[in-house]
Amino acid sequence: MLPVYIGVETDEFTRAFRSIAHQTAPPDEVVVVCDGPVRSGIDEFLSGREGPRLTVVRLEENRGASYAIRAGIDAARNRWIARHDADDIMMPDRLEKQWPVVESGEYAAVGGAICEFVDTPGNIVRVRRLPAEPEQIEKYVTINSPLNNPTVIIDSDAARAVGGIRDILFMEDYDLWARLIAAGYRLRSIDEVLTLQHAPESMFDRRTDPRLASAEKVMQKNLVELGLVSRPRAVANYAARQLFRKLPRPLLKAVYAKLFDNPGALDEPISEVRRWLETGWPGFSPEPADSLRG
Repeated sequence: MLPVYIGVETDEFTRAFRSIAHQTAPPDEVVVVCDGPVRSGIDEFLSGREGPRLTVVRLEENRGASYAIRAGIDAARNRWIARHDADDIMMPDRLEKQWPVVESGEYAAVGGAICEFVDTPGNIVRVRRLPAEPEQIEKYVTINSPLNNPTVIIDSDAARAVGGIRDILFMEDYDLWARLIAAGYRLRSIDEVLTLQHAPESMFDRRTDPRLASAEKVMQKNLVELGLVSRPRAVANYAARQLFRKLPRPLLKAVYAKLFDNPGALDEPISEVRRWLETGWPGFSPEPADSLRG
């Protein structure tokens, strides 16, 4: 599932699309959700490509991430749905690496590690690696979102069973993972770089958005109601996260890197990423991706 909106450049979107279309284990279908108007180049790229393996959902106006994700889940024909962002790049074997874990049926969502890049994919600035085992994830959910959202393959049946995607600004995914865990579902992550995530300066704008204060209150209230944290812990979580967001930008970046950057554990995968970028793979072909034509 690939949501896109007017803020995504055509080149970014076509690059993301091709990285899906040219997977070593191609998906059965791709659902593109146009969240309101998109750039004319994206419309032109999608024109004529719809068919049995490509569904394009067009929303008349921009409704936001949670609405777009719900629309994508509703449109998908398959139970298992891989999330992807329109300015990111799937590693060519992402789906091949995840599918054996997904296929076991033990987990409601399966994620992985990401390499964050600035400007160009080769400019990797950090590795974001989160806990892997279900028990570790169950602990981590009490303080932060436990999966890298752009890497997740989700069981849509399980998501619907716990109420689907709810509207919490920038935290709709965190809220879903918390509800799945509270309902007894198991989540898993694999220690593989699955996605190259675009991490422009605007990423930190979102993390310091003043609207997040009210969203954070809702999220912490939900964690308490789900029985995942105590009320005092929720208050402490809220205070810590507000302090983090008020840090001066250079210090905020440094703390973010300290919290999430784990390059030593993934030196070999980073080398693999750079090798792929140097040698290329079909997802970076300048030619239009025709493998998903109807």
